[in-house]
Amino acid sequence: MPCSVSNFESGSNRYRSKVRIGNWFEDHCLEEDKMSSFRKMRDRGELLVEKARTLFDNFQKEVQLAAPKHDIMIGAVVQLMPVYMNIADMDTSELHPALSVVINEHAIRSSQTINEDCELTVAPSDHPCVRNSFRIVSGDEQDRDGERLKYGQRFRLECVESHDDPILLYSAPKLSNLSQSISTSFNSQKYGEVNLPLGLVHRSKIMCPDGDIPKAFTNWFCMHVDPNKRFESEGETLPSNSPLVIVHAATNRNLAAENVVIQTLFGPEFLVSVQNYRNVFKREIWKNVWMISNGHHTHAAPQK
Repeated sequence: MPCSVSNFESGSNRYRSKVRIGNWFEDHCLEEDKMSSFRKMRDRGELLVEKARTLFDNFQKEVQLAAPKHDIMIGAVVQLMPVYMNIADMDTSELHPALSVVINEHAIRSSQTINEDCELTVAPSDHPCVRNSFRIVSGDEQDRDGERLKYGQRFRLECVESHDDPILLYSAPKLSNLSQSISTSFNSQKYGEVNLPLGLVHRSKIMCPDGDIPKAFTNWFCMHVDPNKRFESEGETLPSNSPLVIVHAATNRNLAAENVVIQTLFGPEFLVSVQNYRNVFKREIWKNVWMISNGHHTHAAPQK
């Protein structure tokens, strides 16, 4: 007797359209769990899009700089800006770059404010905000607010909006195995050697006797941009919006704006490091020439 072969290729011939076939119940439960988890994260504000929105609001919050004066005062909120950036095929005249704090994408879920995991860059500055403004504090643990800052005087740079446990800007020399003591996402090089990066540290950690970071690593001082006038300018008041060289006291290396573009959450920005860049005449080139801006506008000549 010949065998008959039935057609089982499609279930639509055997069931109506309202009947659910296959793993329909498991798919239904997974979809409900996904929506329930989404609603809980939304109610708690844990969605990545909401954290990113909070991050931008916190970092881009506008800050009022110190009252415009001819001299830089200790305790004032200022911006550190390169006087000139010599970038090939790029017009930087309207860029208004400033030293800024940036957070990487891996740390967004854990924090949306400035913390020790943040890094430093040179970013375009449309207006003073939390990420590109710093408070100048004395480097000798004395309350010198209101005093004029002088050439050669040690000072520290403190992030704004960190009053309970202030966050300070610092750099550090390499370890005994020649590795970097500060972990960063990007590094710049000079003649094949990795430059010293910048980092952030809480003030409570440097004040601890057994802390990993000495307080000397947070000290900076300024020198006159002209090497021939540095000796006679030592101890003079520091003018605002004038070209100068910012030196890290512990390593005796200069704050440097690199001509290396990186992509951050805030857009393309430039690397910043602690390294000396001089020409054949032993003068600092544009990478090491900065100005401290407190809103007092002067006309600083570009340094090439």
